[in-house]
Amino acid sequence: MRDLGRRLLIGLGVVAAGTMAIGYAFIFGGIATAPGGDLGRVSVPQAGEARAVVLDDGRPAFVVVDRSGRPRVLDAQVPGQRSRLGTLVAWCSDTLTFIDPLSGATFAADGDLIAGPGTSGLFAFALRSEVVDKPTELIVGSEAEPQRVRRNAEAAGRGASCADEWVVHRPAPGEVFDPSVAADQEPPGWIWIEGSLQVVDGAIRLCDGLDGACAASAAVIGIDPASVAGADFRAAGLFIGRMRDDEIEGLVLAATIIMEES
Repeated sequence: MRDLGRRLLIGLGVVAAGTMAIGYAFIFGGIATAPGGDLGRVSVPQAGEARAVVLDDGRPAFVVVDRSGRPRVLDAQVPGQRSRLGTLVAWCSDTLTFIDPLSGATFAADGDLIAGPGTSGLFAFALRSEVVDKPTELIVGSEAEPQRVRRNAEAAGRGASCADEWVVHRPAPGEVFDPSVAADQEPPGWIWIEGSLQVVDGAIRLCDGLDGACAASAAVIGIDPASVAGADFRAAGLFIGRMRDDEIEGLVLAATIIMEES
């Protein structure tokens, strides 16, 4: 079994293994889609599979077919994280569940919250298709609704482990910024950023590097410093965020598979 705590670069006290290539390209395209517009097209995976995708407005999402055979497009960010560091879920095809690596919350393939903390399930986007019978491609609408809460003991007992590889969002080579470089370049849209989150002089900064030093950094807005204060807090690794006026907004800590040491 591949334990999530050993396999995911995420959260408190975790530092990434190795150094990602720092590039000057951005991955998530241009400016966000206008309100009310469609968020793109996605292909439908096989039953029991989930695919990590990025929608046209830059949002990380998963395309999944649930146990009933119904395709869904789910926002990958754990809901209810305003004023706190956001996190992305990871998918395990062995258990057909999504896991929040930070809190351990478990979500069913349809987005329902079935174990752990939280007040709603994942957000599911409205979908339509140009093909009536068994569509292979879906058009993703801009409207999204939170799924149910239906906790059960069986889901709670599974733990954060997976017999298969975790499916996560990850950057391609050359698509990762240092925070200070991103603040200087201000690339449009959502970007991958590697660094460590710290409170410096009462303000939140995303610092270059993973060693705890903060010689160079970028300011982060939208997160309450009190939510990350304390000697025990450390979030280091890969993040997703947007640059706006030299500051990072919408910062989300990504769940990224790392190789086990030999």
